[in-house]
Amino acid sequence: MKRLVRILLTAVLVLSGTAALAQEYVPTPVTVSKEKVKLNGKVYLSHVVLERQTLFGIAQAYGVKIDDIYEANPSLRETGLQKNAIILIPFVDTAQKAPAPTDVAYTEHTVKWYEDIDDIAKRYNVTVKEIMDLNNLSSKKLTTRQVLRIPVPMPVAPIEETKEEAPVETETVVVEPAQEQPTAQEESPLEFIAPEYAPQETVNVSLILPFHASGNVSEINMDFYSGVLMAMKDMEKQDHKVNLEVYDLTSGIPPVSNLTKSDFVLGPVASRDIEAILQRLEGQVPLISPLDQKAAALATNYSNYIQAPTPVDSQYEDLGLWVKEDTSDNDKIILITEKGASSVTAAVAIRSALARQELTYDIVSYAIVDGRTVPATLQETMVKDGVNRVVVASESEAFMSDVVLNLGIMLGKGFDIVMYAPSKARTFDTIDGSAYHNLSLHICCSYHVDYSSAKVDRFVRAYRSLFHTEPSQFAFQGYDTATYFVNQVASYGPGWKKMLERNRGTGLHTDFLFDSDPSGNHQNKAVRRIIYNKDYTSTLVR
Repeated sequence: MKRLVRILLTAVLVLSGTAALAQEYVPTPVTVSKEKVKLNGKVYLSHVVLERQTLFGIAQAYGVKIDDIYEANPSLRETGLQKNAIILIPFVDTAQKAPAPTDVAYTEHTVKWYEDIDDIAKRYNVTVKEIMDLNNLSSKKLTTRQVLRIPVPMPVAPIEETKEEAPVETETVVVEPAQEQPTAQEESPLEFIAPEYAPQETVNVSLILPFHASGNVSEINMDFYSGVLMAMKDMEKQDHKVNLEVYDLTSGIPPVSNLTKSDFVLGPVASRDIEAILQRLEGQVPLISPLDQKAAALATNYSNYIQAPTPVDSQYEDLGLWVKEDTSDNDKIILITEKGASSVTAAVAIRSALARQELTYDIVSYAIVDGRTVPATLQETMVKDGVNRVVVASESEAFMSDVVLNLGIMLGKGFDIVMYAPSKARTFDTIDGSAYHNLSLHICCSYHVDYSSAKVDRFVRAYRSLFHTEPSQFAFQGYDTATYFVNQVASYGPGWKKMLERNRGTGLHTDFLFDSDPSGNHQNKAVRRIIYNKDYTSTLVR
């Protein structure tokens, strides 16, 4: 894995096994990539190596030297070209789009995979020659995502018009005319969209993570970055243009002048690092905290701050609401707490959440050393004619294990029990998972991947193909976070932050639903609910 992440940092992403490039094979033609990546202030194009492509052919197609490619991909000298690998090509601005004549108005069209130049000419009611001349094309061959200038025919004045026409000012039109125009009876919906909410063609993102590229590479951060890269590829499929600039925080905080060119800054991870960048940004550009749940406290002192991970308090709050929604007249709510616990944070937060729901409950508080007497206490507290909804207000693995054992005894005595617990309970390795299923454990959490989902399955397959490993929760988080916020900016332009409260996002691993405060900060309140079923399956209910 360490070798993989080092390769990732130089953008030589191993996708599959080595493919020998035998000299007797005819080299595969090279299609120039449009996907730009910024790394350490330099701009590169990301190229996927196909079978039987050569380094010479790739260099020729991109107009660079072979040594330039080696310099951008240091490990390439050791590994050689590998089928389906992604390599960085230094970007050379060759001005592929020739300057349009000053007396010609034009629109821009992005070529789809199924289009040829004849189709495009018919669509815009112009000739093939006009398109070729305006774009300085010597061949009718086009490539997917190639941007063409399409001449816009000038209006012809009516014969009876005798007045002298004012000179026609030329302008670059950026909206494709192929879109259906509203009829006389219809009004265009764009008339009701304020300019600040207009869709944005290009999204600029700065990603700041402590990669530790020169030392012991952080696999967690590399996994997150891998998820972001997957999101960028999917954004491209949706015709969203994204300029992603990546910074290794271990090399220092990037210049503020660079960051303020972005629509948002994603990262870093630790609260102290986030605070250091917030101090420098001074609210000039939104900063999104991607992984640390506790970083939400920074919103108190800084503006233009977005907390993407749902804070633990929101999970407790939703747990209390869930208990209220589930409880019927004959049910009994029992709160179990640890007597003499070193940390009572969870106990206080959960009790407060239950109180805010105005729920009536009994408390069973005990220390682990009292374990033998607990079943008798529980038997006196529980009901036989309803469901005993047991809320465990502790994040201690040892105590949780003892509670599960005692509740298992009560199940054997014929009591109907549903257990509610903090999401940390699912990380406890010493507790047999079957016990959670027997108790129908209910958990509110920030993150959960439903592997039965078709979308998740597609992501996992693509990730395996790309990185030759399984995606971790951090890869999912990187994908979901980047996808949600890039879509927000692309859809609503400069006003995207004001739309966060209206647009719930449902990701593969994370949901997004934001509240705002007077300082313009936003905090994610979305929580996923999971039930451990008695048939040893789990269900994502929200």
